[in-house]
Amino acid sequence: MKSFFLPLAILFFLLSSFCAYAGNTSAKKRITVVIDAGHGGKDPGAIGSVLKLKEKDVNLSVALELGRLLYAEPGFKVVFTRKTDVFIPLDERAQKANKEKADLFISIHANASPNKSAYGAETFVVGSSSKENMATAMRENASILYEENYKVRYGGFDPNKTESYIMFDMMQSSFLTQSIDLAQRVQKKIVSNCNRTDRSVKQAGFLVLRQTNMPSILVELGYLTNPKEEKYLKKDSSRKALAKAIYQAVVDYRNNCDSKTAQADPLDLEVEKPEVHPQPANEVKADSLKKDTAVAQPAKKVEKTQEEKPVVPEKQDTICYRVQFCSSKTKLGSNAREFKSCVPAYEYLENNVYKYMYGKASTFSAAVELQKKVRVEFKDAFVVVMKGNKKLPPSEASRFLK
Repeated sequence: MKSFFLPLAILFFLLSSFCAYAGNTSAKKRITVVIDAGHGGKDPGAIGSVLKLKEKDVNLSVALELGRLLYAEPGFKVVFTRKTDVFIPLDERAQKANKEKADLFISIHANASPNKSAYGAETFVVGSSSKENMATAMRENASILYEENYKVRYGGFDPNKTESYIMFDMMQSSFLTQSIDLAQRVQKKIVSNCNRTDRSVKQAGFLVLRQTNMPSILVELGYLTNPKEEKYLKKDSSRKALAKAIYQAVVDYRNNCDSKTAQADPLDLEVEKPEVHPQPANEVKADSLKKDTAVAQPAKKVEKTQEEKPVVPEKQDTICYRVQFCSSKTKLGSNAREFKSCVPAYEYLENNVYKYMYGKASTFSAAVELQKKVRVEFKDAFVVVMKGNKKLPPSEASRFLK
């Protein structure tokens, strides 16, 4: 009898241990991270001032090490935009992330400046640019000049013209809150773990970030034009330390999301950031990062108007205005409870993300008044321009937003 029960006891112990392990691993959401090593191939990026270190090589080295660390961490799927020294157009990098339905997009870069004494690390999210940040965005966006027919591919966007960046005053990421959260964590880890000078989290008009449909950041590891920083970035130990810092920040971000998901509504609802900014902020302020803009608290009910009637097909050339207030990766009903009083909502599918809009106005001034009402409950709601049943891109919509 003793010899019979002993194997059973061992079997029971092994099974219970396996079940406990399986339960722990399944508790964390498996997320896909797309790692983008900036530049590559015929596009070297920035060039070091003394050692002539090429940015594309630094970026790839850090990206591959980051991928190795995340691959070894349970619950992560890693996708690279490039794993070798090849040139990848900016739009293809973003498209790959969208096709993979990635949860995070991280673009790795090194900086440059005419001022050889400039130094430090900084992390960017998409948004309007200050004069200083625009210079960085212009340099990184210049990669498209290596592409054929770039003006056609990017709707006439010229990375060297300031006026091209006006669109970023209107275009904000649907995932700006999460992007800022990730950027803050990455910046903090790089500064503390790698003893880097903190140049903070900022916003700028990076094309590669604008075209992604997930929380996205661009990390500038340091200045290759600064001899000391170039020497630092040349070292393999430095690159591994930077990759580890980013890795730790991503794990922290994932763990924080897991804890929130356990208490959150299962619907994947994201509130859009406004596309129209009369006075856009140049940099992300620390106190604004603490605000949770996912869903505003219930407030006064938006008054019902004729504009809330179910949508009917429009003439193809008819211009009208709607107020966009949220987006979702999953399809929601036009009367979803999350929409509060902004029902029925108009649904629009864009880049595999469902965008939800409220109301309809024939003039911009009327749309602004409607926006004020919607912002009582969704403070980041913004006006969009529709032509027939199609949403106009900012480059075309700008002339109607006045």
